Amino acid sequence: MSGVEKTSGLALQGLRVLELSTVVAAPTAARMLCAYGAEVIKVEALRGDDLRRVGLTKHVPCEDTKNPMFTVHNSNKRLVALNIKTRGGREALLKLLETADVFITNVREPSLARMGLDYASLQERYPRLVYAQFYGYGPKGPASEDPGFDSTAFWMRSGPVADWTEEGSKPFYPTYAFGDMATSSVFLSGILVALYARERTGRGTKVSTSLFASGIWCNATGVVSTQFETKHLNPDYSHPPSPFDGFYACAGGSWIAVYTNEYGRDRAKFARELGMEDILTDRRWDSVQALEESGFFREAAARVAAVFQTKSAAAWRDQLSRASISCEVMQRTCDVIRDEQALANDYIEPLDFGDGLRVMMPSPPLSFSAYHRRPTANTGRIGADTDAVLEELGYRREEICALRDEGAIL
Repeated sequence: MSGVEKTSGLALQGLRVLELSTVVAAPTAARMLCAYGAEVIKVEALRGDDLRRVGLTKHVPCEDTKNPMFTVHNSNKRLVALNIKTRGGREALLKLLETADVFITNVREPSLARMGLDYASLQERYPRLVYAQFYGYGPKGPASEDPGFDSTAFWMRSGPVADWTEEGSKPFYPTYAFGDMATSSVFLSGILVALYARERTGRGTKVSTSLFASGIWCNATGVVSTQFETKHLNPDYSHPPSPFDGFYACAGGSWIAVYTNEYGRDRAKFARELGMEDILTDRRWDSVQALEESGFFREAAARVAAVFQTKSAAAWRDQLSRASISCEVMQRTCDVIRDEQALANDYIEPLDFGDGLRVMMPSPPLSFSAYHRRPTANTGRIGADTDAVLEELGYRREEICALRDEGAIL
């Protein structure tokens, strides 16, 4: 088994998941199930999941046994390579389905239907199966069969790329698979809901979500608020929600974000910490509404911004945190692997890939007091567990060799 170990105290131990999916969102939902105890059998095409080669464009190692980008989303899975377009490969997949509690796929509906692997074809044959299907845009509508990816279906279609930059500036370019990762957690939740329902009813079901659905859900407050006076969410840095609520440039080129929970309650605290006690007797500062009505808001915001420039972001964080004001210094992604808070909580963990390659790997973000999580383990080559899994299904050695000769397995 590629990295799979017998571990006690895993919440999902005994659950078997068959995954026929590629790239990020659906495989990551399966990866999280695996982290907490499920046995996940990942079925790849003979050329492997396209994610195996993403490292080439991201300047990250992507060899068979040294592939951090692939490992993030596929650690601890058993790896089987099948050509399901062949008779033998499809029969092997159906035998695997007989043993599975959950089937996860992001193959598009027409392709699944042609192979008899759509939900309508399988639901009577496997009545307890939780059939988890992932879409780009959803199963209905004019875009239902369009290829949907993180940057298109999640980011572009649901609004953030247009509204999170200043009006007239170039669209920002999201980090690879950011929306996929957010959506994988939604998909995981749906699978667990379906499993809980099966425990009560004895029946499986189809559960589905899409990148577009998740993008809308993540941007829910924006979708609601833009139905009224505000039609664009583009930031206006001279007019934050309140003078004490926004991003502030600090000394030395650093930045800090500050959040005001309630202006009226927190005004005195900010006045004290920023050395602006005079605002407590200035009626214009009584409320955000008073600042707006007096026409003084932008001047007030500019004054606060100037105060923040007198110290570094780190110094402000120390001071404001002691006063129980929510704030945080802006750090770059490359700094996260050294973040003491992340390290203390095992949000990232080191993984030795061999040959001197040691990578700090993000961890699945759930912890339980009574259960463990499988530590992140290196993934293996395409089809590393094919023979072992087929033998467990009852295939004899000569049958496995025949499948290989047929081009049904790697």
